[in-house]
Amino acid sequence: MGFVLSLEPELHALRPLLGATAADALIARERREVFSVRPEVRIIAWGGAMLLATAAGIVLKNNLDRVGPLALAALMAIAAAGCYAWVWWRRSRASLADDYVLLLGALLVSGDVAFIESQFHLLGSNWYRHYLLLAIVHAAGAYLYRSRVLLTLSITAMAAWLGIEQRPFGFLGPIDARELALRSAAGLAVMLMARSANARLAGRQEFTPVFEHFAANFAFGAGFALMTEGATRVAGCLLVLAVAAAVIYWGFRTRREAFVLYAFVFGVIAMDIFLLDRLGDGGLMFLILVVSTIAAIGALFAIHSRFREVTA
Repeated sequence: MGFVLSLEPELHALRPLLGATAADALIARERREVFSVRPEVRIIAWGGAMLLATAAGIVLKNNLDRVGPLALAALMAIAAAGCYAWVWWRRSRASLADDYVLLLGALLVSGDVAFIESQFHLLGSNWYRHYLLLAIVHAAGAYLYRSRVLLTLSITAMAAWLGIEQRPFGFLGPIDARELALRSAAGLAVMLMARSANARLAGRQEFTPVFEHFAANFAFGAGFALMTEGATRVAGCLLVLAVAAAVIYWGFRTRREAFVLYAFVFGVIAMDIFLLDRLGDGGLMFLILVVSTIAAIGALFAIHSRFREVTA
């Protein structure tokens, strides 16, 4: 026989203190009569934005010869401007869906810039600099609309620019582990400076976690880049473990579970690679992977439970 703890009698007793509206809302939640569908709505809205952006790309492909590149570029620009204008018009009564209308507009802008460059070659051999242009445009939009989605697009475009700008052999040319690690370190430096500038000048506190998450992942990226080559593998493993320890500490300090979870996973991966690189026995390597995987799953559940207790 199961036992269900209900606080409904206590909430009824506290009705004079809480007020009828607050008490009714808490009782409805206790009875499981109301529940949040926000995650589902976010997924549906994100999927819709992706589908519409994909559809725009298909329209471009199928109508390029018939309509012409200039007309198609203008149509995409008009559609993107419409998305931005709609969200701006509704800014005083914005809903969850508006952020994804804004995302659609930003994706249309990105697609349009890439399409224009591919058709008209305005930047010539410096074509990769359109990533920097997109990073600036999306950053301006992020601060104008207070949108973390646009900020994420801006940082992603900046990362693409950092990954290509200094490549001596072109977009498809070779790149060694040290160079990739240095580029990741450059991304980390940019994120830390952007976080500091945002805190001092812009005051957009909602952007701070975005900068911190990207900073952590750029740091991890530098370590994993070093791990791809034998000569720097040990240094890469040690770097990832050090970053994982720092990020886990930061996650517990700021009570942000995501930091702790992915830092722990990356740390386990680095430890496994370090051990496997030192072993030649296939059976022992398999045993280490099995044991570490089981231990990691158990630890992740324990971490999640700890955070639920802290935030309860």
